[in-house]
Amino acid sequence: MKLEIVAKNYRVTDKLEQILTGKTKRLDKYFPDDNTPCKVVMTDLGRQCKMEISINYHGTHIRSEVVGDTMYYNIDAALPKLERQLVKHREKLNKSHKMPERPAEYEFVSDVEVAPLTIAKTKRFAVGTMTAIEAAESLELVDHDFFLFVNSATGNVEAVYRRKDGTIGLLQPYIE
Repeated sequence: MKLEIVAKNYRVTDKLEQILTGKTKRLDKYFPDDNTPCKVVMTDLGRQCKMEISINYHGTHIRSEVVGDTMYYNIDAALPKLERQLVKHREKLNKSHKMPERPAEYEFVSDVEVAPLTIAKTKRFAVGTMTAIEAAESLELVDHDFFLFVNSATGNVEAVYRRKDGTIGLLQPYIE
């Protein structure tokens, strides 16, 4: 696994980098090739620290985000979370490809129960054509975390959403 460490307002010590490298090596058993990119973003939020670990493997994005007091605690919280997602993904692939399940030993996770995903509710609604600024204003009027609209400039379905820091974000999906 190719580890890329990005620090935002944070200084990564050699010891922290060494611990992070050693603990992420344990995830190599899930990836057959050594060139799988693993990106770790560390951010200082003042009194707390945020760590985001994301792995992109053949178009599948697996991501874990943790906020805690120190980066050392964040490593111990983020890696089991990431491994649970990898186990879920592997089990889903095994079921879809009808491959026989192999017993595996997991270093971080024990007794994981995987509940099947279900759609609890389906809702239909009309989307209006407007600009991104108008959509942001409409988001302020409704008490939701996001607002879907058709962008009058591009003609695409886009979304504005309320970020954790209170600002507004814009999602512009595209087909690869």
